[in-house]
Amino acid sequence: YKPNELKYESETNIEQLVVFSDMYYKEGWNAYIDGKLSPYFRVNYVLRAMVVPSGKHEIIFKFEPTVVKKGNTVTLISYALLLLIPIGWFFIDKKK
Repeated sequence: YKPNELKYESETNIEQLVVFSDMYYKEGWNAYIDGKLSPYFRVNYVLRAMVVPSGKHEIIFKFEPTVVKKGNTVTLISYALLLLIPIGWFFIDKKK
């Protein structure tokens, strides 16, 4: 168990609906069955569930919000500009 990654194991003879006792929060969470992105949905207003095929499977919920990735990109570009602007001024001033 990690706060941003939840792992489960499932073994069934037939396809099953699995209800997890975790709060449903669509933004940022992705569900994977054996490493393949799989859909999940809300049940009972607050919990999450998914259909799991028959057989033995590893189910992983990962918190992978796109807003954090976008924020990291914006931050990286901002830092690059913050470094390039003084360097540019130095070379322009040196040419004068």
